[in-house]
Amino acid sequence: MTLSSANKTTLYLTELDVTRLERIAERAGSAQLSDMLDALLERAAIVAPEAIPHDVVTMNSQLRCALEGDAEPRHWTLVYPDTADFDAGRLSVLSPVGQALLGARAGETVAYRLPDGREQRLTVIEIAFQPEANGQFNL
Repeated sequence: MTLSSANKTTLYLTELDVTRLERIAERAGSAQLSDMLDALLERAAIVAPEAIPHDVVTMNSQLRCALEGDAEPRHWTLVYPDTADFDAGRLSVLSPVGQALLGARAGETVAYRLPDGREQRLTVIEIAFQPEANGQFNL
C-alpha cells in the first residue's frame, strides 16, 4: 500500500487505541493484519488523549471527505474493524482508506491504493466530531 502525505503524517494514538488494535491483530492471527498494524505504529506518537490536536483524524472521528472524481462529499466515521460497515459510513481503520485517514488533518489530501492497484485521493474537508476534542477519551 502506498500513501502520499499520510506517510509523513504523525499518527496520534492513545494507549487505549494501541491496546485495542493489538488485541484485534492478536485475535485475527493474521500476519498481514499484524504487518498493517506495525506500519501504523511505526508512524504513531502515543500520547495522552488530551494532547491530541483537535484537527487530526483519530479513532471514532466523524468526518466529511471529498473523494477525487465524486460530486458529493462522503460522511465517514473511522472505526475499529469489528464495528466497520462501509454501507453505513463506518470505515475500518485497517482498510486502505482508513489507514490513509488516520492521522490526517482537516484540509489535508491523502492518497491510498485500491485493491486493484489504482491510486485514489481524498481530501478531509472537516472533522465534524473528534472524541478527544469533546472530552470523550474512552470511545
